[in-house]
Amino acid sequence: MPPGLPPPPAPPLRLRHSLAARITALVVLVVITSGVTSLLIIRELRALKVSFDLLTIIYVKFNQDLTTAYRQSVRISTHAERRSSEAQRLSPGTEALLAEALEMRAEQVQQARSVLDSAIAHPERLGGEEAVRTLREFREVLSRLEDLAAAAANQNPAEALADVRTQNEISELFRRLDEQVSRAIIDLQIQVSERERETERTIALLAAATAVMALLAALGVIWTLRPLRRLAASVRQLGEGDWAQRVAAPGALRGDEVGRLALEFNHMAEALQERERRLIRGERLAAVGQLAAQVTHEIRNPLSSVALNVELLDDEIASASPEAQQLLRKITAEIDRLTAITEDYLGLARRKPPERVPTDLAAELHSLLDFMGEELAGAGIEVEVDVPGPAWVLGDAGQLRQAFMNLLRNAREALVGGRAGGDVSDLGDLASDLARTPRIAVRLRQGGGVVRVSIEDNGPGLPVADVDKVFEAFFTAKPQGTGLGLSIVQQLVQDHEGSVRVAATGPAGTAFEVQIPACAPPPPSVSSAGAPV
Repeated sequence: MPPGLPPPPAPPLRLRHSLAARITALVVLVVITSGVTSLLIIRELRALKVSFDLLTIIYVKFNQDLTTAYRQSVRISTHAERRSSEAQRLSPGTEALLAEALEMRAEQVQQARSVLDSAIAHPERLGGEEAVRTLREFREVLSRLEDLAAAAANQNPAEALADVRTQNEISELFRRLDEQVSRAIIDLQIQVSERERETERTIALLAAATAVMALLAALGVIWTLRPLRRLAASVRQLGEGDWAQRVAAPGALRGDEVGRLALEFNHMAEALQERERRLIRGERLAAVGQLAAQVTHEIRNPLSSVALNVELLDDEIASASPEAQQLLRKITAEIDRLTAITEDYLGLARRKPPERVPTDLAAELHSLLDFMGEELAGAGIEVEVDVPGPAWVLGDAGQLRQAFMNLLRNAREALVGGRAGGDVSDLGDLASDLARTPRIAVRLRQGGGVVRVSIEDNGPGLPVADVDKVFEAFFTAKPQGTGLGLSIVQQLVQDHEGSVRVAATGPAGTAFEVQIPACAPPPPSVSSAGAPV
């Protein structure tokens, strides 16, 4: 991110990549798993309850009524055997007891039948038709028994006892029902035991599945929050002064919260690193500037005296030999160069804060190019201008003009220096590249809240190792350079909350790009000129 410019906006938060959505999905998954587990357990328990109900409510009640009826049938059979052996009439008391037994047997059989009818009428309560199939078999036998018992109850006790065939059939039906009920109860007990074991296994498996799902959800949450630990470690290292610390933010492209947080952390780290770099550079430049100011002050006065004496000497020996005149011109050129160097040092030491007002940068660039037109044309340099306007920035026109002048002169020196080698005819295919017409291109573009100005030349380019050093104070690759031009450019641009960088360099040339925040144009001035009186 270029210094002085706001960080790019974070990508929009997407719900499917949201950290909260992931955790919520894991929690919902656990809740759904628990719910499904509970429903399955409830179903198994209900099936088990149906088996118990069939065993306890139906079979037990049916067996009780049937047993009571069977006891009465045994009493009746006993009296019948006793009468046949003794061959005597029934006493009134015995006859009354037999009538009571016959009636009670019929009632108990009828009650047993009502138990079966009630169960068969509602098969869904017992688990469906399969569960009541055995009860239907019971009812078929019981229907015949009910008819015989009711017919015997309506007869005279003596006649009922005399009907041995009917009594034997009733006894046989009781025996068949007893066998069927006993066998059914045993089968149902086995079924209940198996259903109970199956329910226990199902509950155990579902509990294990729920535990595994909860564990996976916990691991998912831990995995989801894992970047936060890296972020915390990076924050701790940043707090210890490691300004180069950055956090890998793969989730930032997906738009989750952790990725956005990592992205913001990286922006903050970059800003802190840039602030630290500026602070160190400012302190170093302040110390160097103070020293330069003192040294320059000591040099300027003697240098002025030397320049004045050279002018006087030039007047005195105006008619001297050409060699003397040429020597004076060289001395004057060196004095001018030293004067320019002292001015650069003073500019570095006494740099003022910019007085920033809305400024049309496009107009300032056109004015500067007009001013330097003769200088560039005299060096044989073509200038390509693509500066559409207006381009409003909040800046100091004089300082911006100085910054772009330094960049243009830096490009001019690169082009002039690149052609200083003389004859290039022996370079083969490189000859055309070195003999090409020197050209400087100045382009201005606007967008994204910034104004971008690029100054490009088709010179030899910068060495790769020097790209990161060109803005350092006193760094130069020129034999007679001061190493202050680009450093002053960077300071001036940063004072305007902008940035400058080497956008491209290579055999095709070098391009410097300056970015300065754009601003709104100033309101139109209100003038009373031409107003009616």
